[in-house]
Amino acid sequence: MRGPQDDPKLSLRASDADREHVAEQLGRAFAEGRLSTEEHSERLEAVYAAKTMGELRPLLADLPVEFAPPTSAPGGVIQPLAASDSAVAVFGEVKRKGRWLVRSGLVAKAVFGSVELDLTEAVLEQREITVFASAVFGEVIFRVPEGVVMYDEGSSVFGSRKLVVGTAQFGPETPVVHVKGFVLFGNVEAKRPKKKWLRPR
Repeated sequence: MRGPQDDPKLSLRASDADREHVAEQLGRAFAEGRLSTEEHSERLEAVYAAKTMGELRPLLADLPVEFAPPTSAPGGVIQPLAASDSAVAVFGEVKRKGRWLVRSGLVAKAVFGSVELDLTEAVLEQREITVFASAVFGEVIFRVPEGVVMYDEGSSVFGSRKLVVGTAQFGPETPVVHVKGFVLFGNVEAKRPKKKWLRPR
């Protein structure tokens, strides 16, 4: 008989979204007291070093959570994200602004760095999208215009998540952004676009 370790999908390369999913589950386990600070730190380090699904699965094996990677669709079909669908800052700064396409599944990750995603002139791939925003000793900032609804579906340990920028009138055409991910000693926040002040002649 074949066991779970024989699953061919475990040899597939892990995406950033897969790693963020596992990191989020570990953060919840840590918050519930199931992992010590040292255990959580060790596993989180292993998450970001993992290259395959098989390397990620053992990190959740002894926790009461389901190993359900976000890029695995029903039926076992893997839907990989394009390499350009990410904004990663490690000891640095990354900014996306102007007219750009925001795909569902975009990964924004700041590790000792800063990522700013300006949605003011951006075009959403579809009306309702999901973004994975994680910050480890860093920050991810969203610039959100009026009329866009954001739902915070992530977790935080020794950090903050502030994704409410005011109440937008909700309707069938209202753009919706679901923000998932994990914060550790960092910050994920939504702000209004910066105002452009008119200079006197």
